[in-house]
Amino acid sequence: MKRAIIATLCLMAASTSQSADWHATYKTDEMRGTSTKFLQTVSDNSVEFDFPYSGGSNLTLVLRSKKTALKKDQKPESLPVTEALLVISKGQFSCNSYDGCSVSVKFDDGKIQKYSMSGAEDSSSDVIFFDKSSSFIKNVKSHKKMIIEASFFQEGDKQFKFDLTGIEQPKA
Repeated sequence: MKRAIIATLCLMAASTSQSADWHATYKTDEMRGTSTKFLQTVSDNSVEFDFPYSGGSNLTLVLRSKKTALKKDQKPESLPVTEALLVISKGQFSCNSYDGCSVSVKFDDGKIQKYSMSGAEDSSSDVIFFDKSSSFIKNVKSHKKMIIEASFFQEGDKQFKFDLTGIEQPKA
């Protein structure tokens, strides 16, 4: 009986199409009357770094809108995302704010593309920003999977896999 239940669950899991876990959050500045929309998803895999970052690190892809004054009856959900950034859970990117860096990205089974990146203005080493986000965001919205390869301080290049499906219906 247990074997039949386990076999049935395995078949159901294998045939069920799951989309990525995209989450939407909104930041509202009531004083200024502005809002910002954030869409984010975490890599399907983690990588192992040496001490002090050991224990597995994930990469988060964040897409955000510009801070916008909402028009009458406009909801933050309607704001278009225009900027893209990457955040490592534990570790340091090899990228700085004065001369930048690049990441390699492969969408579906396409060719590897290089994207220029910039470090954070506050010199945070766990965040990097896409210099020209529009083409990257367009690719994220039109593909099903992606691999990003980024360089990390004293760790070299590491690859992170993403399921891009479900971006149009993020969880709140």
